[in-house]
Amino acid sequence: MESQNLKTGEKLTVAKITTKEAPRWCPGCILPGTIIHKNPSAGKIEEIKVGEKVLGSDGKYHEVYEVLKHKHEGEMFIIKSKLFGETITTPEHPILAVKREKFGYHNKVFLMEWVEAEKIRKGDYLAYPIPKTVEDLGEIELVSDKKEMDRKSKALPKKIKIEGDLLRLFGYYIAEGSVSKRTLSFTFNIKEEDFANDIKTITKKKFGLDVHFFKRQEKNTLEVSLYHTPLIKIFKEWFGTGAENKRIPHFIMTLPPKKQKELIKGMWRGDGWVGKKKANYKTISKLLKEQLKMLLLRQRIVPTISTEKAYKNHRQAYNIEITGVRNLEALADMLDLDLNFDINERYPRYKLTQNYVYVPVRKIETFNYDGIVHNLEVRDVESYVTENAILHNCGDFTILSTVKNALVEIDADTANTLIVSGIGCGSKLPHFVKTYGFEGLHGRSLPVATAAKLVNPKLNVIVVTGDGDGYGIGGNHFMHSMRRNLDICHIVQNNEVYGLTKGQTSPTSEKGFKSPSTPAGVIEYPVNPMTWALAAGATYIARGYAMDIVHLKKLIVEGIKHKGYALIDIFQPCTTYNKINTPQWYQQRIYKLENEPGYDPKNRALAFQKAEEWGNRIPIGVIYKEEKPTYEDGVPQNSPVTVVEQDISNVDMEPLFSRFLQKGD
Repeated sequence: MESQNLKTGEKLTVAKITTKEAPRWCPGCILPGTIIHKNPSAGKIEEIKVGEKVLGSDGKYHEVYEVLKHKHEGEMFIIKSKLFGETITTPEHPILAVKREKFGYHNKVFLMEWVEAEKIRKGDYLAYPIPKTVEDLGEIELVSDKKEMDRKSKALPKKIKIEGDLLRLFGYYIAEGSVSKRTLSFTFNIKEEDFANDIKTITKKKFGLDVHFFKRQEKNTLEVSLYHTPLIKIFKEWFGTGAENKRIPHFIMTLPPKKQKELIKGMWRGDGWVGKKKANYKTISKLLKEQLKMLLLRQRIVPTISTEKAYKNHRQAYNIEITGVRNLEALADMLDLDLNFDINERYPRYKLTQNYVYVPVRKIETFNYDGIVHNLEVRDVESYVTENAILHNCGDFTILSTVKNALVEIDADTANTLIVSGIGCGSKLPHFVKTYGFEGLHGRSLPVATAAKLVNPKLNVIVVTGDGDGYGIGGNHFMHSMRRNLDICHIVQNNEVYGLTKGQTSPTSEKGFKSPSTPAGVIEYPVNPMTWALAAGATYIARGYAMDIVHLKKLIVEGIKHKGYALIDIFQPCTTYNKINTPQWYQQRIYKLENEPGYDPKNRALAFQKAEEWGNRIPIGVIYKEEKPTYEDGVPQNSPVTVVEQDISNVDMEPLFSRFLQKGD
């Protein structure tokens, strides 16, 4: 997002408004080397960049808008599942899980919740998404860089249809293919001549190329080779070279599951086998292991992943094992095999639904660690997927990102903007934005902002606090700042708990909320900041939701532009400490006032009705708005010249001092 900065003539961008200091605090993090599913492919968490897309809890891909890391010294938890491996995380990192109702039996109801790693128990279920993104490409362009001096290579078609036989050829290559400078080869057992002939037919049909067979009796192998430098380069780019680096290109990963069956068939014919009791596919590519797992899940086949340690001349390998009658029958049907399986199966070790597979936790281990850990911030779903779990992140940085985008949209004069914070989850926000900043004391951000605005009314002042910081410790300043109608935009990150200091009750915590400070439950009713603001005199009162960044940015833009005291209360789920007001809880209740027929934010009586609405329906948007003189407009010291512009070089302070000094002192 860009805009023209009228003050400097330069384009103002999010990159230019972002400081070199990156957010390093986050509620939970994972070890470097952890595989994250993304678009395209998958990769280590420390290699993921802002702007890339990762798989979220909904099975779709979402943009990464912050990459976080910090040094962790202390305990780490290894969460091992029965099917998909392990994830290593800090104790407080939220994981999407289902608590086990009765050990030894599957739950009748699977209610997902965000659970800290240290509170997950053996037997609990880890939720894992079935990938949902489907992009059906009818054909793909073959980009050939055939050199002018290459007169031998036959020209490739410019485009090629993505059909079952082509995908099967790709599968053969992923499993049994290799390339050298001038040769593309497939190596099969000498008895697998049918597969070799299949490659011959497909290659001739799709590319118009002939292949050559080489039987090597001493090795008991049949090699299928073709010589075409441009096609070799395409296969190397799409699928990698060497067994350890084999991969599936992303345009195949998002094809309809029906088409992907032929890819799996080719792969399994090469590196897999099917027996009476189980089937297995082996690879030494960690990336390919994860990709094949996702392809199988889209076929409603749930594999078991295990690792073979390296020994002698063998590298570490990964087994993708298929067990259970339903899984084996689906795989056999895909591979055109007519088999009767010899299995006495009680019930699957997992629970498969339309959107998730729920995998029991097999084991939990801990160890001490001193080093760097990582986290991501992901738009919309605030979650990402590792090898065996869905992990959540905090909403603090959603608000940071939205504030920066709002400043860019209004073409803010950064040299004339001040951001003030108190103490809380978002207290470091001024450090991350290239404006003037002030990190104040707990509850004391508004007095600082008031002083700055009074001496320089032209200054664009933004205050960022939490619900405890703003409504509790700073409640008195909050009330009188609104009464004065100072021209300030006050953003409150309201997670209805003291999220930074281990989850104590805040002024907005629900009645009955249990916390370290109220183990028996809160007995008083929560503060309603919306009615408080209406009664105290705020002239722009809005409520947003941290996960709806488009809507939230609009509210912040309007709040900054508003002439007068603007309060923007933001629902920010704290998945670590607040198990009541979760993302699901909000999503089931919030609605936008601008979509309500006839709603007028200038109607004060109606605003009070909406401000008090809480329960099954909770409004977000602009609740009230009016225009009236601001406090600083009436301060005589700013006329005709503002205090900050007045010359004080010749001011004599002696008369002032003498009033407070007694004679003889």
